[in-house]
Amino acid sequence: MDQMDDEIMTMFVEDTREHLGDIESALMDMERDGADIDEELVNKVFRAAHSIKGGAGFLNLNNIRDLAHKLESLLHMIRSREVVPDTRVINRLLAGFDRLLGLVESAATSDQVDIGAMLSELSGLTAEHLSPQQLAQAAATVPIALPGGEIVFAEDELSLRQALSGGKNLYLVEYDLIHDVQARGKTPLDIIGTMESSGLIVDCRMDLAGVGDLDAPPVNRIPFYVLFASIVEPDIVSYLFALDASRIHPVDVGALTAQASSAATEPSASTVCEDFGPWRLEVTGDRATLTLASGAPAAAVEARAALLACLERGASVELCWSGVGEVDLALAQVIFAAALTFARRGLGFEHCGAAPEALSRLAERAGITAASLEAVGLPTDFCGR
Repeated sequence: MDQMDDEIMTMFVEDTREHLGDIESALMDMERDGADIDEELVNKVFRAAHSIKGGAGFLNLNNIRDLAHKLESLLHMIRSREVVPDTRVINRLLAGFDRLLGLVESAATSDQVDIGAMLSELSGLTAEHLSPQQLAQAAATVPIALPGGEIVFAEDELSLRQALSGGKNLYLVEYDLIHDVQARGKTPLDIIGTMESSGLIVDCRMDLAGVGDLDAPPVNRIPFYVLFASIVEPDIVSYLFALDASRIHPVDVGALTAQASSAATEPSASTVCEDFGPWRLEVTGDRATLTLASGAPAAAVEARAALLACLERGASVELCWSGVGEVDLALAQVIFAAALTFARRGLGFEHCGAAPEALSRLAERAGITAASLEAVGLPTDFCGR
């Protein structure tokens, strides 16, 4: 991390300590109140989890964000009187917030900790109090995209509907960390704090891939996307954040969920096969498999054409390496470029079998390192490492 990142991380840790300073006593008071909840007290605890989730989202601290989100969801149900904060519920919340603070105190390595069991426990506790319709909503993923079609967030429908309770509107907001934040003497945590004072941040993330690469023309911006729910109306929301209206996009959740439901009920598509030189492409619905004929040269031009065909269909791809012989630098560059493009479009780019060791060596010659993969949110082992 550079100096600015270190400062933001330090601020995040200090803010979290402040939020969680008296969280245990607040939760114990909630247990004492039982069904007769103190709304102000529950809102205080809810806001603590929510603020931590926002900061973790910006800093790409996935475990902290996911755990804070699970705690937030349970607290939302307490606040809406769908769950009574009895001893069992409070004990789960106490354990969750204790683990959350521990993760924040070691934030730099927090994503290496296995918190799967705790996430499952919180999800199970929440699911016990959901109706069949809500359970279906919790399992449904809703893509949130920019006007050009680039998917920025993928949220579960239940969380979106919870965020929009009380007649809120949903907005996808595009900030530029260089001009909208740093140039104004602010930090991303300042932006998050300002937004939380007038609504609810559903999700947020910084897009390092948006800065481009050395082969492309310079891009003097770092995108920071925020999914924001507020009662503020669309005609005045741009004044609230001093942003041009063209960078604040209202989101119609009803239309998106209707599209998702329609797509889910469509009959499954048949498999379409197509050959691109030595590459065999099989597409079924929104999934594709790309396989190289055993012992054939790994032709980069044909591989690129096949991958572009997947993008045109909006299909995630699995690249099968079984039987692959020699590869060259051109193919390494095609594979990296494809991985980046698929990630930006919200599509999967996976691998079946181990990639040839030669691909790893060639990737390194092209400057494709584990660090460069991490910087754009790609798995560091995509070249077989």
